[in-house]
Amino acid sequence: MKTVLIALVAAGSIAGVAHAGSSDKQFVEASRCSALAASENLGKLDTTAVEAFLRGAAAEQKQSTRIEAVTKMNNARKKADSADGNAKLKLIAERDQICAPYIGSAQAAR
Repeated sequence: MKTVLIALVAAGSIAGVAHAGSSDKQFVEASRCSALAASENLGKLDTTAVEAFLRGAAAEQKQSTRIEAVTKMNNARKKADSADGNAKLKLIAERDQICAPYIGSAQAAR
């Protein structure tokens, strides 16, 4: 996760394949998904695909978008780590449905 944060904030210094056409919304959404997929409380999934997407797309994002993405990621991580009951089920459903394109549908279906 630390490498993802570095990639988001210092995107200009990160080399990687740019994901042309990724919108600000997609970038922020993928950041949130990264935190949900990495949560031990929700059942940790492989985050390789979403982290690669974030590293590649970070270079084309405005600094304000990267900051928003880091904020959403941190907030999602806190919620995921402390969720229980219905809140936990809602976060798992979000991870498995909305996040599937970023983390891989086979991973999300677990």
